[in-house]
Amino acid sequence: MLVLNVNRNDVIYGVEVKPLKKNSLVTLLLFTAVFSALSIIYFGVVPLFQQERHPVVIAVSKSPLSTPFYVAKAINAFDDTCVAPEYIAVAGGQLAFEKVMSGQADFATSSDSVIAFESLKARPFVAHAMFVQSDNDVKIITRKADSIRAFIDLKGKRIGVTKGTASEYILSTLLAIEGLSLGDIVLQDYPPEHLIEAFRHNEVDAILPWEPFAFQTLQSLKSKIKIHDTKSLSTLSFNLVSQTAEQHLVEQAVCVIQGLQKAIHYITSHPEQAKSIVITELAISTDFIDWVWPDYIFKLSLNQSLILNINAQANWAVANQMTSVNVTSSAINFIDSRALLKVDPGAVNISR
Repeated sequence: MLVLNVNRNDVIYGVEVKPLKKNSLVTLLLFTAVFSALSIIYFGVVPLFQQERHPVVIAVSKSPLSTPFYVAKAINAFDDTCVAPEYIAVAGGQLAFEKVMSGQADFATSSDSVIAFESLKARPFVAHAMFVQSDNDVKIITRKADSIRAFIDLKGKRIGVTKGTASEYILSTLLAIEGLSLGDIVLQDYPPEHLIEAFRHNEVDAILPWEPFAFQTLQSLKSKIKIHDTKSLSTLSFNLVSQTAEQHLVEQAVCVIQGLQKAIHYITSHPEQAKSIVITELAISTDFIDWVWPDYIFKLSLNQSLILNINAQANWAVANQMTSVNVTSSAINFIDSRALLKVDPGAVNISR
C-alpha cells in the first residue's frame, strides 16, 4: 500500500495534496483490518471447522419401508453430517442384519421380528432407532380355486414363509386367532424372492410375503389369487441396527439418524416427490406405491411398544421351540438410545 507523507499545502505533480484528517485515517485503517480478517476467516479458517465425514456402509432392505434411506440419498440429507454412506441393497431385513454381523456393513435396516429372533442367539447387536411402521406389510395369499375363505381353512395346508422373520410370526398370530398352531399346518421355508415361484408351481397352498413381493404376486397371478385382510392384526417396524456400539459408532449413528430425520421431514412435506424417489429407486409402479403408502407411518422413535413387540416375538419363538434357548433376554438389552437422544430426545420413550 502506497503511503504519502505530505505536509499541509504540498504540491505533487501540480496538484495540491491535503493530508488525511486524523479521523479519516483511523477509519481507513479499521476498514483495512476488518477486510483482512474477514478474508482470512472466509478463505482459511472456515474449512478447518467443516465436519469430517466418515465412510459408512449401510445394508438397506429392498422395500418401500426403506423409503427414508432412499429419500435421504436423493436429497443429499447426509451432506451436512459426519457420515458419507454407501448402500448395499439386499432382499429383506434378515440378510441386511447378516451383513452387519459379518462385518460387511456398519448399519442395516431390520424388522422388529428379525431383532426378536436374533436376540435369542446372544450375538452383540443393538437397535438405534425405529424409523417406519406398517400394520399391513405382510399379507397372506391363497388361490381362489382352493376356497380358503378364513384362517381356519389353513389347517393341514402347505404354507410358505421366510422363517425367522415377520412372515413366520404373523402366520402364527393368524393361526392363534383360530385356535391353531404351526403344528396344524405344513410349514415350508423359502427366501422372500422365491415365495412367488413356489406358489406359482403349486409347491404350497398359501404364502406370506412382505412388500413388494405381495404386490408382485398380485400383478403376476391377478384374479387367480385372494389376498386376505390382515390389516391391523400386527405391526411391523423397520429399525436401524448395528453391532454393539462403541462411542465412535454411536457418533456415526447420530449422523445417520440426522440424515433420516431430514428425509422424514421431506417425506411429510413432499409425499408425492418422496413416492417418485422410491418408484425410481426400486423400479416399481405408481400403482404399487399407492397400494402400500397409506399403511406407512414414517417417524423416528424408540418406544415401549417396540420393546413389547420384540419381547412377545422372542417369547413366541422359545415357546415354539424355534431355538435351543429356554429363557429370553429382555429387548431393552438390545436397544441403544444414546444416538436418538442426541438427535430428538422426545422420540425416546422407554423404561428399563
